[in-house]
Amino acid sequence: MEARTMAGQWTGLLEGALAWATALPGPLANEVAVDVAGRRVRLSHARVEALSRQVLKGVKGLELRSWASGPTVYDLRLSVRGWKLRVETTPVRVELAEGRYTLWLSTPGRVELEESPGASSLLMGALRTGAGRAALKALAQKLLPPTIQWDGALLRVEGRLPKDGALASRLFESSSLTLTAEHAPEGLWLAAEAWPGLLDLLQAVLGPVGPDAARRTTTP
Repeated sequence: MEARTMAGQWTGLLEGALAWATALPGPLANEVAVDVAGRRVRLSHARVEALSRQVLKGVKGLELRSWASGPTVYDLRLSVRGWKLRVETTPVRVELAEGRYTLWLSTPGRVELEESPGASSLLMGALRTGAGRAALKALAQKLLPPTIQWDGALLRVEGRLPKDGALASRLFESSSLTLTAEHAPEGLWLAAEAWPGLLDLLQAVLGPVGPDAARRTTTP
């Protein structure tokens, strides 16, 4: 009996996901795809950039100067407390809870001080050989504001969600959502343990679904 109940709930969630994806208005069909079997969704790189800019503009001491989307990473140019940085990075985990966010980004590519290429090369060389990691962490602690941390492999950014917009803090005052992310050439895949929370987030991010049905964006 319990197994049949769980199967029925799962079937209902799948049907809900498919119905939601099918009802997306035409302009949003290029922004999102739903992989029901993998229990994940894909946002276009353009949508990821828009959301990231909205969230990161509230981080003190950080300015996002440029954003370029690549097949495996995002190529970002940042200003952090007057230092100009170039970082190749991509999200790997996102937590939304109590009106706040915590974002983990991998840094598998370049991490450069644009004003000092020589110093950047020395730092990256020390990182690749495993030497000087303690010195690198100490430098990051001095350079970065308290809400940003970097251990040489992962960049962690945390802060309060903006009051307004697609990711408003009120949406997560009494609820939480944890996502894992996977970068792909066509967009960023997001997976969560619970479908309802993920679909609620997408509805908030993409706006209300209108009455006009659009072409289906689910993947097999």
